[in-house]
Parts: sequence; C-alpha cells; structure tokens
Amino acid sequence: MVKVKIVADSTCDLPIAVIKKLDIEIIPANVIFGDQMYSHYDISNDEFYQRLKKGEMSSTGVPAPKVFKTAFDNALKTADELIVFTLSKKLSAMFQTGTLVVNNFFDERVTLVDSETVTLEMGIITYLAAKKAKEGASKEELLQYINDFLIPNSQLLGIVNTLKYLKRSGRISTISWLIGSVLSIRPIVRMEDGLIKSPGKVRGKEHALRIMKKVAEKIVANKKSDSIIVGHSHDLESALKFEKIIKELPDAPSDIIIGEIGPVVGTHLGPGAIGFAWIGDFEEEWIK
Repeated sequence: MVKVKIVADSTCDLPIAVIKKLDIEIIPANVIFGDQMYSHYDISNDEFYQRLKKGEMSSTGVPAPKVFKTAFDNALKTADELIVFTLSKKLSAMFQTGTLVVNNFFDERVTLVDSETVTLEMGIITYLAAKKAKEGASKEELLQYINDFLIPNSQLLGIVNTLKYLKRSGRISTISWLIGSVLSIRPIVRMEDGLIKSPGKVRGKEHALRIMKKVAEKIVANKKSDSIIVGHSHDLESALKFEKIIKELPDAPSDIIIGEIGPVVGTHLGPGAIGFAWIGDFEEEWIK
C-alpha cells in the first residue's frame, strides 16, 4: 500500500504513459456526438478531431456518480488515502459531483481539490503532485505543496487556431466569430480565477508562432519548476517544434512533456491549438 494516491478527472489531459508511470487514477468525463455518448478514453483523440473536422458537433458531460465511486474504490485498493483533482468548479459540475459521492460513501481518507483550472494546467498540477506522492509524501505535506505552491503558481497560455468551436460552445458571440474569421484572428487563452479568459489576440498564424516563441523564452527564464508541458490539439508537429525551441534555450527545463488536449476540452477549442503549462510567473507584457 502507498500512503497517498492521486486521482484526477480526465480533463487533466496527461499522456497515458505518464498516467501509468505515476499510477494516477482517472475519472473519465463524457464526450457526446449526437445520440452517441463516449467515456473519455473510449474515443481516440485522432477519431475525435477527424470527426470535428468533418463537421460533426460534439458536447461534453459529467460522468455519473457511480463512475466517481468506482474510481475511488479502485484507488483505495492500493492506497491509504486519496487526493482528487477536478477541473475548475466554475467550468463544470465535476467537483460538485465528486463532493456528493465523497459525502455519501467515503470519509476523510478522500480529499477533493478544485484545481481552479483545466487541461494542460491541471495536468502540470496533477503530474507534480503525483511525483511527490510517489516519493512517499504524507497527505498533509502534499496538500501544503498543492495549495501553497502548485495551484498559486500554475500557469497556462495557449493560442486557439479558430474561433469556430468557441462560438459553437457559446464562449463567444456570433458577431465576434464572424469578425474574427474574416480577419484570421486567433485568441490567446489562459486561466484566471477558475475561468478561461482571453488576455489578447493575434492575427495570422505567423504572428501566433512568434508570440509563442517569445512566451517560451519567458517561461524558461521565470520558471519555478523544472517541468513544463507543451500541449496541442491534433497538431503534434507544432508541439515538437516548440519542444525543440525550449530545449535549446539557456537553463532549459530537463522535464518536458508533450501533451495532447483531449476530446472534452477539444470540444471547445477545436483542432490546431498550441499552448504551454508551467509552474512559475506570467506577465501580460509577454504577449504584447
């Protein structure tokens, strides 16, 4: 038995290899195409994005309480206690559903944590917490590390390739979408106060790539952890280019993960997004 095991919902978007290596228990969210509902890992990222590109519309859903209970029961077979990360409760009912399950079926052995974020940023928090748990840290040590260091210093910055999917999911107005499409505008996105915000926008792919290269330099210079996630939504080629850029920077982090944004978050961002998640500082001047 291990002291503490990390559990996270599937919107953390960590690679399967990382999940297996660190023995993270995953609560799969739901992805819906018409009358077909899939558990997160029952549809591959490739199939999901190909269907989006063909014009199919997807939506997402919180798993049933029994899915949470099954995940917690499985995790407690090999651990004394659990720390469970969910995406921001301002974006989803995942945290609320998890709380309901804990209150009805479990005790203080299971502690839920609102990550206040989603996708790559939730992934870097989950990843580093799981690494520390694997080193044998107690729950008290882990919660202090999470609440005092990881969550306050976690950062996400990305650029979305198209406004179409944000428009479909109601995140922007039709007028904004029409203007953005005509001008080839790509919004910059990050998490602030548990919500997805856009601190700026860029016009054209080349401008977007220049901004992301500049950001990569600033991330490395201001990091507080030697781990970083380079993420993408069905654009591995761009992610690998940015991995190479980061590796060639002075004082480059030794631990770089390539992560793909999965179907749940991909429903809202669409294919072609690229971004970074890290523990460190962020200044809006970096994108100006």
